[in-house]
Amino acid sequence: MTNARREDLGRMLRTWRRAQGPAPALGSLPARGHRTYLTQLDMALQLGVSERWYRALEKGEDRRYSREMIAGVCRILDLAPEQAAALHRGTGHEPPEPGRGLDPALVQLMRQQRYVSYLCDQAWDVIEANVVAARHCPWLARPGANVMTWAFSPEARYQLRDWEDRWALSLLTRLRLAWQRRPDDARLDEVVREVRAQPGVAALWDSPASAAPDPLPGDDVRPMFFPLVAPDPVDVRILACGPYDDATVRWHLVMPVDPRLVFP
Repeated sequence: MTNARREDLGRMLRTWRRAQGPAPALGSLPARGHRTYLTQLDMALQLGVSERWYRALEKGEDRRYSREMIAGVCRILDLAPEQAAALHRGTGHEPPEPGRGLDPALVQLMRQQRYVSYLCDQAWDVIEANVVAARHCPWLARPGANVMTWAFSPEARYQLRDWEDRWALSLLTRLRLAWQRRPDDARLDEVVREVRAQPGVAALWDSPASAAPDPLPGDDVRPMFFPLVAPDPVDVRILACGPYDDATVRWHLVMPVDPRLVFP
């Protein structure tokens, strides 16, 4: 079903889509003919939904569009804050908190790294990722990607080796502490619910919390599997840093301990 407000939002969304050239969003997807804008099929492929489902959004149909899908639309079309807020509210979601915007110099520096490199917010939602990250950790480039929900998914346990002992317990502690620090963060509440719903996580969550402090950055070494880098898992350090005047953004680098290893 549609109504006048939703239909009008759909018309605006079509205009925003057609104003977006195909090259920035399509990445490695094959182009279909000579076009100057994104098609509905392009959007559906990028969002991981059917073309019919995306078309329903532009037609103004009242359906349960996920927050991740709407966030993906905003990201692909590079919508302005007021456009993104209208799309979120029009589909039944609270718009994201307004931010000051990313420093272009930080984004450029993140993209230039020869390691897996990405930016995320306080709820671990991925904001930007470089080409190396998209190649070796393709989940980072998906619309609506979240570091924590991925790290506790069954898919992650193939890449994050020795998952329960070397990854899960430490990440879970960080998530729980952040959740306690930010009791009014609705998005972090959603992340915690999604993480706890993953197989085996509820038992870890309800087990006695670890009293051991996190290791120092130089000692925090964990195994990851990168098929394009080495046939066996490699030890990596994850360096986290951010702008000194903005605690809402964190820049992460995944760096092999062995300096001879190169990410192609």
